[in-house]
Amino acid sequence: MKILTLPLVLFALLALSKAADPLVKSGTEKTVPEQPGKVNPPPQGLAGNVMDASGKNVAKRATSCPGGWTLYNYRCYLYVSASYTWAQAENYCVSQGGNLASVHSSTEYDWLKSFIYSRTNTYPLTWIGGSDAQQEGYWFWSDGSRLSYKSWCSGMPRTSAGLNCILMNYSDCKCWLDYPCSYHYPFVCVRK
Repeated sequence: MKILTLPLVLFALLALSKAADPLVKSGTEKTVPEQPGKVNPPPQGLAGNVMDASGKNVAKRATSCPGGWTLYNYRCYLYVSASYTWAQAENYCVSQGGNLASVHSSTEYDWLKSFIYSRTNTYPLTWIGGSDAQQEGYWFWSDGSRLSYKSWCSGMPRTSAGLNCILMNYSDCKCWLDYPCSYHYPFVCVRK
């Protein structure tokens, strides 16, 4: 008797939940009619991206940024003056919806240096999202993008184990230095 009771209870709960949902009728969804003068938002895909008409994910580009963030070239940047290890900094950026900053051109790097200067009136050593901690000599950005632009200082990156994270603003050249990830520095987050 107990075996028969469980399927009946589950069936009753399913029937009640469908009856209570005004958007579901006979197992199909009804679309909510558009209201005059209002535009329905685009359907959301993976990771909050917008889906195009064919159902493919299309990355959203920022047209504005949350408070404290600065918009540049469709991405939002946040300078954090608190000193964290590289991993702590990345974790903080992820908690804010981004990653440590990736840099994809000399123009973007020049802007990033001036952005930090505008916050600090100096050029402090600053973590960005490059790392070869997974495999020595294979550098990548923590946001998953390809590390094709490079601004290494002369003689960098070094092939020594333990120098696995990128600091920017090193020396008078304001170039990149590979450095131990366990040291504490300010950092820049970026989000799309």
